[in-house]
Amino acid sequence: MNRQIVIVSLVTLALVVTSSGVRGAGTNAPEEAAIRKLIAAYDEPGGNAKAPRLPDYIFWSGAFKRPFVAPEKGVPFTGARSVPNRVPVSQKAKTEVIRIVVADSRDLAYEYSKSTLEFDLKTGQHVNSFDAGVLRVWQKQGADWKIAATFMRPYDREFVAP
Repeated sequence: MNRQIVIVSLVTLALVVTSSGVRGAGTNAPEEAAIRKLIAAYDEPGGNAKAPRLPDYIFWSGAFKRPFVAPEKGVPFTGARSVPNRVPVSQKAKTEVIRIVVADSRDLAYEYSKSTLEFDLKTGQHVNSFDAGVLRVWQKQGADWKIAATFMRPYDREFVAP
């Protein structure tokens, strides 16, 4: 019995020592912190319009019938385009990051979050907050992280632009 414990302990120790140099995706704390900082800035008033994006950024949300690559047909991306009568910069967002995974290459990452959104319409109507799931793909260019793609859908209901 004691011999089995010693053998199991030695095998476990050998596995720990040999695997200690192995690093899996998602364990890069400085890169994750940089992305979290950008997400927090996105939630600030007007932050959506200032978010760092790649020139061929892909976006799809519940307000669009299909995804598009921004800028589509030479029109720069603005959040107000998604709902034609939305008051520009009226969007309020609160993002709760659930998971960020940074690739071992440290130049790609994905983020899964829960977001609460609300905004005003030019008619004076306030679109009450709704929860949505967000999947964002991040790409690092030089020293800067930029959004490569965003997929956002409301939970439990279809949002149809007025």
